[in-house]
Amino acid sequence: MQSKATRLDFEEKQIHVLRKGGKKDVVAVSPPYMQDIKDYLAVRSERYRGSNDDTAYVFLTRVNDGATPLSNRAIEALVKKYTKAFKSNKSMSPHKLRHTYGTNLMEQSGDIHLLMTQLGHTSTTTAALYTIPEQEKAKKAAKQLGERRVNFREKD
Repeated sequence: MQSKATRLDFEEKQIHVLRKGGKKDVVAVSPPYMQDIKDYLAVRSERYRGSNDDTAYVFLTRVNDGATPLSNRAIEALVKKYTKAFKSNKSMSPHKLRHTYGTNLMEQSGDIHLLMTQLGHTSTTTAALYTIPEQEKAKKAAKQLGERRVNFREKD
């Protein structure tokens, strides 16, 4: 139920992917999201008339009387549509959604190596881009501490 480049592992809650440049990788997925994929696959063949062989694509659209994989443009449109519906009328691109995931993962785990693995980065320099929000928080905190000092001195 995936392309030759992708393999879903429901037991281990992982997706084996083929990244840019032909690099094979494994991405850990939250159990609820793997269940969402399993639920989708349960209705996929009926709704989209997709086959259940191991070389089939996961996400399909109906074309005439058959199924075809979603195009990059279709995926972009779906991401924009659904993020707009859930994000107070503000849509996101797949790239921004990926960046948000990376930022949140870094914020939750503080583990740059985990981030590198999940996003397929080979360089800590690239992965460090996701720590910028932490630097922004530190700047904001420093500014607030400075303002607090000024306010404290004014009271004396």
